[in-house]
Amino acid sequence: MVYRKTEATEGRKQAKRRLFLDTAIKLFGKHGYLATTVPMIVTEAKGSTGSFYMYFRNKEDVFNSALEELGQAIEAVLTNVRNMQPDPMQRIAKGLEALFLYLAKNPEQARILIVESSGLSPESLQASRAILRKQADEVRQFLESAPAQFDVGNATIAARCLVGATYEALYCWLEEDPNSRMPAADVARAVARFNTQAIRKASAKPNRS
Repeated sequence: MVYRKTEATEGRKQAKRRLFLDTAIKLFGKHGYLATTVPMIVTEAKGSTGSFYMYFRNKEDVFNSALEELGQAIEAVLTNVRNMQPDPMQRIAKGLEALFLYLAKNPEQARILIVESSGLSPESLQASRAILRKQADEVRQFLESAPAQFDVGNATIAARCLVGATYEALYCWLEEDPNSRMPAADVARAVARFNTQAIRKASAKPNRS
């Protein structure tokens, strides 16, 4: 009986933390890091200030928690592509496409990573850069897994360029009018197609003549 009570209490605590975190992500994405305050998060979550500080030290702590969670989600997306796609070229294409689509479907998280983490504390900047480095390292491994298919020279630099180009395309798409911009799936496919054409070895390209 005591175990059940403890389990239920822990579940409520995790649900409350989840609510604060989800609320913070929404507000950071909508208003930006600097304009968002702890009282705003508490009010939007219909919680109390004391309850917020049970789970997070301050605003930066909840921001870094949002970054950490986003990094784990992106890693899961890329891992799923790696497990589902045995062909290295398809791994690159589908990986970049899946990355774009995940962030397009989660614009608040995307803005936190792309926009709001710039110019913050060294800890926040390091957390943001760690996510990007991990993605680039995943793409680098894709490239190095089949050197006969890719013409990239330095795989590390090529991976950074591929990831960077994807984020730049995503940022531009997020800034466009939602009522007139291209569908996210179309942009994701175009970005993936362009990037894979750039790294494919000439001998591996299909003959269109």
